[in-house]
Amino acid sequence: MTTHLHLIWKKLDHLVRMRTYLTYSLAHTTTLVPISSWESLTPENHETLAAFRIRFSEFQEHMGKLMRAIAIEEEQTTEPYSAILLYMEKLRIIDKVERWKEIRELRNAINHEYEENVERLTAFFTELTRAVPELLAWHDRLTEFCETNYSSIPTSHA
Repeated sequence: MTTHLHLIWKKLDHLVRMRTYLTYSLAHTTTLVPISSWESLTPENHETLAAFRIRFSEFQEHMGKLMRAIAIEEEQTTEPYSAILLYMEKLRIIDKVERWKEIRELRNAINHEYEENVERLTAFFTELTRAVPELLAWHDRLTEFCETNYSSIPTSHA
């Protein structure tokens, strides 16, 4: 196995672990969303929301890194990043480039949101929870692509 293919499988394995944490956080976050009152949230609730936000962000970021690694393996253009997204759309891994960018913008906005605007923060968390199934579907498609195209790699990915 080439070093680069080993890296791809390592990234896939890491995403599986991250997915477990993300779905755990999602289950706890959906009980809080929509948020009716920030003042009524306990410190544990705030910790739940923070963990979900971070896990969502990291999962999407690492999926993006895996997509870049696949594009490199497939000898595709990787700059600008939208070239990778267009390639992923062509492979039907993501549905639309625009949707990936929307989720990324949402993720960036909530990571830089310092105001205490309840409506805005509630909308962010609601949209993030709604986006998780898309991220998970894209993760499944990435995994399927790798298993199909790099099948010479043992399933243990070791």
